[in-house]
Amino acid sequence: MKNKLALSISCLAVLVLASLALFASNHNGIILSQDGRQMIATQPPSHVTPAVEDDAKLSVISGNLSTYKYATYFCCFGYTIAGPNSDLGFTSWVAVPFTPSSNMTVNKVEVSVGYYTQNVPLTLSVNEDSSGLPGKAIQSWNVKVPFPYGDCCTLVSASSKTGVPVTGGTQYWLVVGTSSKNTTFFGGWADNSTDMRAHTVAGYCKSSGTQCGSENGKWYRVQIVMPAYAVLGQ
Repeated sequence: MKNKLALSISCLAVLVLASLALFASNHNGIILSQDGRQMIATQPPSHVTPAVEDDAKLSVISGNLSTYKYATYFCCFGYTIAGPNSDLGFTSWVAVPFTPSSNMTVNKVEVSVGYYTQNVPLTLSVNEDSSGLPGKAIQSWNVKVPFPYGDCCTLVSASSKTGVPVTGGTQYWLVVGTSSKNTTFFGGWADNSTDMRAHTVAGYCKSSGTQCGSENGKWYRVQIVMPAYAVLGQ
């Protein structure tokens, strides 16, 4: 019995150590996955700020934001967004697909992104589809990120006065990344709080080292819990 108990404890210790090895601790209660592409806030937000209500004239073309003002999205699990000169050391972007049900005009996009170590603008864009992955950007914005990752529930948003025409039944992409104007951005795009199923999104990774493996320098498909976003228009 003692031998079995000792073996069980040893196995449990190995499992715990293996789980911890998947993540690398960092400062301010933020943990990064070993590959640097996932981000967890281990401390709940000290204050929850309800998201600002959108213009009633705008309709949701696509999105997964919760209508509950204290849980518009999930604060504490998400995906790393970083530029090539960030503290992460390599580029990491994420994009979600959306398909309008009819011909519409995109007037506003919203995402649940917070900064980590570099509070500089990030880049949002609406992109064409290219064989099931993000293609050419139709419209892009460099926008400020007003709050740190792990807070809730302010949204980073960008608006277009003229609007971005989109065709019903055609897939597009909402991309969160960086550009040559904000190469040091380092933050995270938090998960939605309405749908815990895995969905196909796109990731982009580029490094001068081995961090990106066979995915280096290109968009790739990945099945994950989708980050929180909204595409609004008329």
